[in-house]
Amino acid sequence: MDVIKKYKVLYALMNTGFVGNILVIYYLAKGLTYTQIGIATAISTIGFFLFEVPTGVVGDKISRKKSVLIGLTLFPIGTIILIFLKNFPMLIAYSIITSLSVTFISGSLEAWLYDNLKHLGKEKEYRELMKEIKTITLPLSAITIVIGSLLAQEYGFKLPLILKLILEITTLMTALSIPEYEFKKPELAYHVHVLHSIKELMKPNLFWLIIMAITVTMSINQFRQYFEPYLGNILAQSLKTTIMETLGLLGLIEAIVKVLPKIIGVRLKEKWSAFAYSIAPVSIPILTALSVIYQNPVFIVILGVIATIINTAFAFNFGIELQVRISSEKRATLISLYSMISALIMAFFYGIYGFAVDKLGLAEARLVFALILSGIGLAFKGAQTIGILKEPLKLKHLQLHSKEK
Repeated sequence: MDVIKKYKVLYALMNTGFVGNILVIYYLAKGLTYTQIGIATAISTIGFFLFEVPTGVVGDKISRKKSVLIGLTLFPIGTIILIFLKNFPMLIAYSIITSLSVTFISGSLEAWLYDNLKHLGKEKEYRELMKEIKTITLPLSAITIVIGSLLAQEYGFKLPLILKLILEITTLMTALSIPEYEFKKPELAYHVHVLHSIKELMKPNLFWLIIMAITVTMSINQFRQYFEPYLGNILAQSLKTTIMETLGLLGLIEAIVKVLPKIIGVRLKEKWSAFAYSIAPVSIPILTALSVIYQNPVFIVILGVIATIINTAFAFNFGIELQVRISSEKRATLISLYSMISALIMAFFYGIYGFAVDKLGLAEARLVFALILSGIGLAFKGAQTIGILKEPLKLKHLQLHSKEK
């Protein structure tokens, strides 16, 4: 099997699993509150903030492959804790280990792939390869989420969690088989390397692109945060049943709302993909607000599909744009710095949002935060329209791609 095919298998394994956002219901069933879940999510996100730069430097200074392997080794440990989850401290432990796992992988995985493609003279194929990878991984993710939710409904959460553990071990074995070509360590010292990366990140060309990406990430996360219990309660009332008896249906809805629309999002033609990128900061929080104003299950699912398509197109374009704009020797560290900034902001968001849900109610907090985020999105669009942020937010990689054609 050649290197590119191995990467496709690796991404497929990493992006499939037998549990999705229905884990929130697992936490609630264990007696945890929305505030505790929000705090745990915030701690996990703070972990991203604390670990991103050190792990990113591991990727740049030691080895991208070794960094990814460390992260993949930690994932099964976190899942074992999740299987035996009994209380809030165990949830905190799971959150910390998971954040550490993700930070070792984030930045380094993409840098490992991109630099291997560059070694093979195929770096221009990166955009199309990522389309292929997502086209493969997303249907697999949808199918396994539905299977996992049905298993959770019939047999409890332990079985899908065990299947998740087996999948993570298989992923680690696959990553071990992929080579790392001509890895070159930067000659600069650790602290100098980080400082130079920070200086590059603060340039308007990267800074405003990243800030907008964080805003969109917050908007889509707000749509999805507690989405399962929110919709599950509405479904339970409509079907006159309990939320636990809606798990299979919620798994199917998650596949329809969160996973399958991503196939459309990454396969959009360049014109429509760029359009989705441009409207994402404003449209996603508006869709969230509409999901509260009219609480019809079918309508909410349709809104979720639209939001996921828009966000996927945005994230896809942003990811490629970021890779194109940053230098190879700082690639993993710069991406880790971006993730670190995003994590710090999201940590505050998750903590405040969980508290707000307990105090205001799920629907009320959902609406208030959606309106705030739509205002921030409008500010970005206004600055872009009048020209202040026109250049930093432009998709320059599409212009280069058009010229090559």
